[in-house]
Amino acid sequence: MKICDLTQMYSWQGGGVRSYLLAKRDYIREHTSHHHLLIVPGSRTEQIEGGRCQMWSVRGPLVNRTSRYRWMLDLPALLRILYVERPDVVESGDPYHAAMVSRNWANRRGSKFYMFYHSHFPDALLRTVLKFAGPWARSVTEQLAADYLRHLATGGHGVFVGSQYLTRVLGGWGVPRLIHLPLGVDTTCFHPVSAERKGELRRKLNLPEDARVALYVGRFSPDKDTALLLRCWQRMGEIAGKKWVGVMVGDGQMKPMVENFARSNGCLRLVPFLKDSKELAEWYQAADLLIHPGRWETFGLVLLEAQACGLPVVAFRGGAMEEQAFDVAGWAEERSSDSLAQAVCRRLEIPDEMEKGRLRTFIEERFSWKQTFARQMAEYEA
Repeated sequence: MKICDLTQMYSWQGGGVRSYLLAKRDYIREHTSHHHLLIVPGSRTEQIEGGRCQMWSVRGPLVNRTSRYRWMLDLPALLRILYVERPDVVESGDPYHAAMVSRNWANRRGSKFYMFYHSHFPDALLRTVLKFAGPWARSVTEQLAADYLRHLATGGHGVFVGSQYLTRVLGGWGVPRLIHLPLGVDTTCFHPVSAERKGELRRKLNLPEDARVALYVGRFSPDKDTALLLRCWQRMGEIAGKKWVGVMVGDGQMKPMVENFARSNGCLRLVPFLKDSKELAEWYQAADLLIHPGRWETFGLVLLEAQACGLPVVAFRGGAMEEQAFDVAGWAEERSSDSLAQAVCRRLEIPDEMEKGRLRTFIEERFSWKQTFARQMAEYEA
């Protein structure tokens, strides 16, 4: 069988969708006899990798001048690749125009079409609409999004959804053929370390050994609530009872704002985006807590990576991410920077070395890539 994944939500600098797709390619290569075709946006249309696991880029412009994402606008080139390669299964990782084009191609050819609902795109629309049109437009926007998703999914074989929370939301909208499929994590790369090794990493990464370290990993962008996180750091500086350091690992369109804030806040450390998973794992292993301010996440891969390293997580109650957390009892109840800062400070006061093992076991039992892709291949082959 030849399986095609295509998405516009692919960044060459990293991200959750990229992690999912690369892990899927590794699984197909190592555990199946299937062929894989990956199609992503790029600065030009070209074949990047050949063999049993091919990779193509399709020309398209950047979403905006500071974005690391591109639109896939060369649709004739996309169709040429599909017609030449003739995949048996097509999975779109986003619900936009390329998904509609590939769905129509799959239906004409008799191939299976699936969608993976990686991002709850109506939330992004709502942020823009509410900014310019006001609250009255909420119901109209949600209804239009629901109608579009139902139309797109009706012509396919299924919609993979990473969380039960979003499965319920989409089910309430009448989207058919929903398949709950949690994502996974590479537990050989992301794992706990001893207290001695943690001290070595602190020295290597130039982190104070006598301070509590709160870590953020992700894009610096509005959809990740970066502005709220900066207000949270500010509030922590006012209320924290112990010495602490905040670390932000990543990049994005709000990087200038983050850099300006860091220059005036001695407790905040910035680390450029890390493409190497082993380097990223060291930051998890050296920290005491992962902070996640995002209120729009559908599935937080960084939560899995952190907990696989034995690192507890603090975020906001409610939403899809609770399903990926071992313990949400100390999470922020109110969606505000003050509430999040209070929750982080409380959690930093109670280090628990015994929790590392519990977090690790939780991840190993529920979130392995092998489980995820075995279930997905069974669905494709049915």
